[in-house]
Amino acid sequence: MVPQELILSACSIAGPSSTSTSKNTTSTPSIHLHDLLTSSPVHTFKNSSSASHSLSAIPTENGQGGGVFAVQEGKAMVNIWAWQKDQMHLKLHLPEKMTCFAVSPNGLWAAGGSPNGHIYVWELASGLLVSSHTAHYRALTSLTFTPDSHLLISTSLDSSAHVYLVSRLIDPEDPASAGKPYGVLSDHTLAVRCVGLSKMAGSAGGRCWTASDDGTVKMWSLHPPFDLLCTFTLPTSSSPSTLAIDPSERFFYVGTTQGVVYHVPLFRRRGVVGGNAIEEGYEAVGGGGSGSAPIKTEGAVITLKTPITALSLSISTTHLLLGTSLGTISIHSLPSHQHLRTLSPHSGPISSLSTMIRPPDLISAPGTSSSGIGSGGNRSENWPMMEIKPLERMKVRSAKEVQESTILLRPSSTLLSQLDELRSPSQRKERGLSVRGSDGGGASSQIGDQLSELMAENKKLRLSLERADKINERMWNGMVDLKLGTADLSTTS
Repeated sequence: MVPQELILSACSIAGPSSTSTSKNTTSTPSIHLHDLLTSSPVHTFKNSSSASHSLSAIPTENGQGGGVFAVQEGKAMVNIWAWQKDQMHLKLHLPEKMTCFAVSPNGLWAAGGSPNGHIYVWELASGLLVSSHTAHYRALTSLTFTPDSHLLISTSLDSSAHVYLVSRLIDPEDPASAGKPYGVLSDHTLAVRCVGLSKMAGSAGGRCWTASDDGTVKMWSLHPPFDLLCTFTLPTSSSPSTLAIDPSERFFYVGTTQGVVYHVPLFRRRGVVGGNAIEEGYEAVGGGGSGSAPIKTEGAVITLKTPITALSLSISTTHLLLGTSLGTISIHSLPSHQHLRTLSPHSGPISSLSTMIRPPDLISAPGTSSSGIGSGGNRSENWPMMEIKPLERMKVRSAKEVQESTILLRPSSTLLSQLDELRSPSQRKERGLSVRGSDGGGASSQIGDQLSELMAENKKLRLSLERADKINERMWNGMVDLKLGTADLSTTS
């Protein structure tokens, strides 16, 4: 069955001065799932409005269900939806209102950034606050985990970006250096708005991109000492707001508040003179470091009349998705950048936009599309939900030593029946399991056979218990008679 790629989108609260042209201007802010190819709605998680960089989706993997985490705009609260449930799964309270929030791809850690530059890191399975420190002197704008969940990158209005090693945040070698960044990316002159990562970025290396209000996008190495590799400058009066990085790091897209999208290639033909290549092959763009001249970004590929608030590439890099401040999502074909269609599911500015493979445990709402993987035979109740505890508001030193992290391991009935079928008939009979005939048998007959076997075994045990009681009584009477007889003889003598 062909996997179904979905569009996951969320919006923030529409401002009083917004002039949205969406058809859903009176609808309740929600998290929507749409089919990428047909644009048909798949599912909706209702009553949620989150600011930019405040939503994370965890996939279902390793036998455990995932879900969506969304910090509610203007509230110190995070709402959690499980893929298996139509209604909200949990509501967790936060220490304070957050400007950004992220959950690691492995589903183990959650990080939140506050308006005063503070970073909180929790362990989701226990709710333990494992790290709490002041990272920036102004509000945080984004928190991003690398795909391997080993690095955490923070950006702020103070024009800097910090790189943290998650293992050091959780268990620092020296308590005095707790919260110290693994590296600092500090070459911007104005606020850093977002970070872009490819699928190859992680603790082993790779690259990352930062976009700032100074009109530049900078490319950095994720290997210590985190050198600046290249600077891309946008046209005058352009302010980048969002990035979309090709998974293979061949190119990236920049969206601006002026409604313009730029395509920036990271490779070019060698020796191009007058539009003609005099040498064969390709070479990388940039990489000269901080001393090299900035590369000018020219030639807008897409121009809209509204600010771009979110960008995303499809998994196969065949579609580019644009989220706007009017609550619309424009889908463009790549590499032609031809406009295919526009979705209008939201009443406020798009704050989060991404694509994902449909989770196998996603519940199918009535009247929605259910084609592709995860529909039909896959039942959502066969997947255990994530184990999430209430998040601590204050870091307690002794809590780390006494914490009890629990992971729910619940094999499904389908898996158990499949394992039983792999056993030989003799083994199944020894374990009290019925052997299916050629017609496959039924669950009711199997349960009946097991019940009759248990009743017969219970009857045998009762008979054995009665015999043991009689033997015990005879032994006791014999010992009493023996003692009394001995006492009579001693008295007579």
